Amino acid sequence: MRDDSTGGWTGGEPMWLHELRRAFARHAELLRRWLALGTAPDLARELASRGAFPISGGVDTETVSGQAEAVQRWAARIWIESSRELYFAKFIKDRDPNGFIERKEELDKQPGEKITFSLGRKLTNAGVQNDAVMEGNEESLLVFSDSLTLFQQRNAVRLVGRMSEKRTAYDQRTLAKTQLKTWLAEFIDDNIFTNLDNSPTTVIFPVSSYTSVSNILASDLFTPALIDRAVAKAKKALPKLYPVRIDGRELYVVLVHTDVGYDFKTGGNAGTWQTAQQYAGVRDLLNNRIFSGALGYWGGAVIHEHEKVPIANNWGVGNNVNGASNMFLARQAGILAFGARPEAWEKEFDYGSKVGFCIGAIWAFKKAVFNGVDHGFASIRTARTNT
Repeated sequence: MRDDSTGGWTGGEPMWLHELRRAFARHAELLRRWLALGTAPDLARELASRGAFPISGGVDTETVSGQAEAVQRWAARIWIESSRELYFAKFIKDRDPNGFIERKEELDKQPGEKITFSLGRKLTNAGVQNDAVMEGNEESLLVFSDSLTLFQQRNAVRLVGRMSEKRTAYDQRTLAKTQLKTWLAEFIDDNIFTNLDNSPTTVIFPVSSYTSVSNILASDLFTPALIDRAVAKAKKALPKLYPVRIDGRELYVVLVHTDVGYDFKTGGNAGTWQTAQQYAGVRDLLNNRIFSGALGYWGGAVIHEHEKVPIANNWGVGNNVNGASNMFLARQAGILAFGARPEAWEKEFDYGSKVGFCIGAIWAFKKAVFNGVDHGFASIRTARTNT
């Protein structure tokens, strides 16, 4: 039996074939493990081809600093795990305006810090018939533009030192990485919530005659009828707030504060809440991610709740009404862009006695505003029960 490194045999087959089989088996096992963590197939194949090894549960328990492979594994997972924790991920579509938030990728791999995006308004002229003269009666294209500028946001954690790590019963390095990942996802979410609610040009009140939050009474709680009115107003708005189309169905999203969700599910709304959970007419779409975690469906809108929807406690004529600026999302309500995928770094100090971890992203989000008007967003302002 020959056995050399240039083409001998082992176990009855050439050495090169034996090694090739081992390499294929290792790649297949790495791919299986990455996919089991919910990694996107393309990224899973890329990580497997690099030989990056996922730790069980997606949490790196590596405790030896300075190992390039461990740092690479952590950096590769930042994008995956931060995306999982990002609340708005379910509403984002890459390079597709048929989404509530469109992610632009023009600067992912190209230099530059500014993205300009445009909206062409619908033609409104009636045109001409028969032999009427067309020349001189043409319609001009009306195009509005908006832009966003990328910025870099970073945060870091620096551990005290090896002796401090030795004294604790928990893994400080794993905790630092986990908290940084959560910080990044929450920072992006907070920024999106803040930008969407910034100076809305379309505001819907519980009573159509209301003109400001000072008119709102403590009894003006959120009701399904408000969704019906919001959908009707969206369709009649100029410019129109277009729904997202999914498998031929037209859908909006209504995002309410957690307190408002409580109001919707209790009291006089209990019956309509149960009706909303029947998802009439859209049950075949329930596997679509925009239904993940939804409270229900009503009148063409998928209802979600979140504790970071903006709230106030000084509405009403006496400045004593608890209120909520609930969000109505239509197609292309906002634009999200990254200059590069979120990155992570690890650095040693003091001859290896101390270590720090850093996470950051070059990115930006902006509510789509054309000619001074929100393109796909409206605010539904109601009172709320302060639970």
